[in-house]
Parts: sequence; structure tokens; C-alpha cells
Amino acid sequence: MSNWTLYEGDCLKVMRELPDNSVDAVVTDPPYGIDLQPQRGRTKPIVGDRKDEAQVLWRAFVPECYRLLKPNTAALFFAGWSEAWVPQLLAEWFTVKACIVWRKNVWGIGYYTRPQHEFIWYCHKGKPPVPDRAESDVWDAPRVPHPKHACEKPVALMRRAVRFVSPVGGTILDPFAGVGSTLVAAIEEGRNVIGIEIEPEYCEIIRQRMAAVQQPLPLA
Repeated sequence: MSNWTLYEGDCLKVMRELPDNSVDAVVTDPPYGIDLQPQRGRTKPIVGDRKDEAQVLWRAFVPECYRLLKPNTAALFFAGWSEAWVPQLLAEWFTVKACIVWRKNVWGIGYYTRPQHEFIWYCHKGKPPVPDRAESDVWDAPRVPHPKHACEKPVALMRRAVRFVSPVGGTILDPFAGVGSTLVAAIEEGRNVIGIEIEPEYCEIIRQRMAAVQQPLPLA
């Protein structure tokens, strides 16, 4: 039976308390550094999303991800297309193996082009096992129609991410849990998962979502 743990607080403080080589994968969606202002006030702005804030944050949490990962494992880091500093920073710690493109079913706003995708940087610590079949680097998944978080990721997308980087029964870490799509996906895919989220409001949403998906304990 898969287990989940949610820490409410600053991910850097929490991660520094976790032991070395303790997780089998990282799947996370950090602030992109684009100072996103959600449209029509339907969702809240992202904490730490200004470019200067995000770069400081990434420089602090990426080494912690590397430390916490077991040898010969993989990580997925979501990012926007315009942040060229992201792969450069990741390459200081990991082997950056690929840039996966998440293609959405809707277009964003823009004057010359309208974005329909986001990037997911696929990184190795050491040399993970070679899969039986190579994945496409374009993943199609519809955007969440009524999100509770400005950058909420669809569970279907996160289930694919979870399957790609972690073994069944392994433990996944998401230091920026948001409203819990990674946690839901991990439990549904038979993985254990550790989530960290700084916003109390989002933590309560996660608890409600996990109560709905967590399998009941077997009878003694």
C-alpha cells in the first residue's frame, strides 16, 4: 500500500532535515521566475515567482534535490520556455538528458505567438536503468479546466511523469506540491510520495484530495 507525507512549510527547511539518498525520484513544479499574474483573480500569485527570487530559490533547492536522491535515479523539473538559466543551473548538479514538452489543449495569451506548451527538464543523478521502451519527448495532456492553483498540473500528466522516473513502490519527492497533483498521481500509480507546500490553504486542499484517493486500510 502506498503512503504519502505532507510537510507544511518552507521546502528548504524541510529538505535539510531529510536524510541523504532517501528518495527514488523528484517530480516538481517550482516557481518559474516569470512573475505570473493570474487572470481575473481566479487564483493567487505564486510565492517566489519574481525572476530574482526564483533564481535564488532554485540555486538553493536543486542541490538539496541532488543530495536527497539515491544514486542512479532521475528527476523532472517543470519550467517555462523563456528561462534559459534553468538548464544551465541544473547542469551544475545533474546530467540534463532531455527537455520534454508538455503540449496543452489551450493557448495562452500573446501578441505575436500564443504559448501552448511548457518545458519539463529530465535529469539524471548517475545512470538510471534504461527503460524497455524510450518515451516521446512531447506529452499531450489537457489543462485543468477550473484550477485551484495558478499553475495546477493535470493529474494525467503527473501520472505519466511518475511512471517515467520512478519504480513501483518507490518514493517520490515534490518540494513544491501546490494543490497536490503529484501526490494524487503517485498514490494512484502505486508510489510513495513526500510533498512540501508553504501555503496553508493549498495544504488543506491537498489533505482533502488525498483523503479522496487514499485506499482504505485493510481489515485486520
